[in-house]
Amino acid sequence: MLRIAFFLLFVISVIPLPAIGTGTIDTPKLHDPSSLPVFVDCDELPHVTPADVDRIFSLYSLPGSPGCAVGVMFREHLIFANGYGMANLDYDLPIRPDSRFLIASVSKQFAAAALLMLEQEGKIDLDADIRKYIPELPRYQPAITPRQLIHHTSGLRDLYNLLNLADIGLDNTTTTDDAIELLSRQRQLNFPAGSAHIYSNSGYLLISVLIERITGMTLDAYSQKHLFEPSGMKHTHWHDDTGRIVPNRVISYRPMPFGSGRFYRDNMDRVGARGLFTTLFDFHLWHSNFIHNKTHLNDFNRKMTEPGRLPGRTLAYASGLRTGRYKTLHTVGHSGSYMGFVSDYIHIPSQQFAVAVFCNQSNFTPAALSRKVADLYLAPVFDDIFKPYEGVYTHTASGTQYQILTKQGDLFLVHDETELKKRLRWHQNDQFESDAWSLRFYRHSGAVNRFTIQSDQAGVLTFYLNES
Repeated sequence: MLRIAFFLLFVISVIPLPAIGTGTIDTPKLHDPSSLPVFVDCDELPHVTPADVDRIFSLYSLPGSPGCAVGVMFREHLIFANGYGMANLDYDLPIRPDSRFLIASVSKQFAAAALLMLEQEGKIDLDADIRKYIPELPRYQPAITPRQLIHHTSGLRDLYNLLNLADIGLDNTTTTDDAIELLSRQRQLNFPAGSAHIYSNSGYLLISVLIERITGMTLDAYSQKHLFEPSGMKHTHWHDDTGRIVPNRVISYRPMPFGSGRFYRDNMDRVGARGLFTTLFDFHLWHSNFIHNKTHLNDFNRKMTEPGRLPGRTLAYASGLRTGRYKTLHTVGHSGSYMGFVSDYIHIPSQQFAVAVFCNQSNFTPAALSRKVADLYLAPVFDDIFKPYEGVYTHTASGTQYQILTKQGDLFLVHDETELKKRLRWHQNDQFESDAWSLRFYRHSGAVNRFTIQSDQAGVLTFYLNES
């Protein structure tokens, strides 16, 4: 523990921190360098203490309970990292930022990067018929291409659904060869290749097959050479050998009548769609490549975040990364769930801010937790976004008034007489939701001047902004 904290203190003290906007991080302060959590003060972010983050994860710190690891990144720097709960209930081992988690489908971006690296080397044509490289797959018309595997536009049926239909459960030992044989028996696709988008784990398994057949190297060996080693990621690997020893390994669980029961079975060597073990410290190094790339993949940020396309349509899926919006801000990231391991990564490029949360029980919700952490650090940003909606609004016919106000990064609907206070969740554009209510704000000459409330009981009611 002391060695890790000292190393972080050394790294942060010798690497100059670049400016953002008109401000700088002049002297980051690593608090409590002899112990966790890792914590750095940044003048350009709200004053957030470790206790503030601890409160978000309070339910994941109970004695004898699985939990989560969380990392907060600003620019390319890790400004908070801590673990909550237990990594192994048999041996009473706590979760730490250097605990090794299986990160489920958050793994996909790493597989996509490897395939893009293969293209950069000139060893694969991403727009060729995939049967050029995996000839045992059926001949489809139109042909599936390697690029379609990245963006889930191949039409391939999902491997795990096929395994279930074949009555091959999680307890069965299955190999990559077994999976290829099963896919090779599928004479039809979900849709003609390149015509639609449906999430499919099959494509990412085939990425690992492409890497090995073309290079003669496993996905792990190829990733180590071109991605992990250049990034300094010494504690990350594709788990393609079920007998491999994994130091600091986290065990996954699921809720049972008696408490938490072990879930993960180490009986599958398939990687690509899932199967990456890593730590928060290593994942921070990976995330840093989106800002200052150290991998061998040139133009890393653009290639990884460029959305896929269909005829006349741009997808909300890039290279193993989903694109979206959170409280109006553009986001890039991914979530994952597999055999009790649940994970989430959200990156908000405009704020140079990201959060990663890895948990080890199937019913935990890392995506909700990562957004609560983002709300904590970016509260002033979200307040500024929502301020144009603030004011007192009146329903003309009844005289009923509601106040719209911002507080700690959220928008609230308040009715003083009934002490009603509803948090409004941003949906899209000027639309918000709260329980069974839908609110939509309208503008005149760019300024908000009214909103409507729609509910099953009352229908649609319009409230107008009071003049100042």
